[in-house]
Amino acid sequence: MKYYKLMMDVSRENDIICRYKDNFGMQEYDLCIGKNFKKWNDSFEFFYDTNEGDIATDYLANDMSWFVVSERLRNILSDLNTDIQYFEVNIVEKNTNQSLSNYYVANILKLVNALCLEKSDYFGTEIEGIGTIYTVSKYAVFEEKVCGIDMFKLPDNQEISIFVSERFKSIVEENEITGMEFLEIHVE
Repeated sequence: MKYYKLMMDVSRENDIICRYKDNFGMQEYDLCIGKNFKKWNDSFEFFYDTNEGDIATDYLANDMSWFVVSERLRNILSDLNTDIQYFEVNIVEKNTNQSLSNYYVANILKLVNALCLEKSDYFGTEIEGIGTIYTVSKYAVFEEKVCGIDMFKLPDNQEISIFVSERFKSIVEENEITGMEFLEIHVE
């Protein structure tokens, strides 16, 4: 099976870009590292400006690097081999205070230790007390370790990228889900 690194579609114009004003003590990486999160604050909001972009995509760009998804994308994810925790989030237009409804921060919990360093392009940095952190420019994964999972992250001291299966990519394309690009990675 083919696998892909999921990326934000940067080729589109006029897409909404969300920014936060108050993080309510939640940090960017809290919802990017694949760990169950128990401190969600329902007061958290993202804001956007229609002068910068007014098209709501299914995967919304945001300054927290969170995987913010529409209800439509959430429904697709629920039918796939994934493990995701969802938090409803309010998306507000900063000039009119109109809200976009049915958006969620998706916290991907499925971690797979599948990185194939021998076929990846990377460099490692030793950090005392943590170990080696890998910065990868070209990914490779072991297929037998992924075991048909449709969406996952790599564990521990590796980057916070999201990886998806060929099945996920096909369903996204069939349903015309917006806001995503896919970069094929090497599968060993």
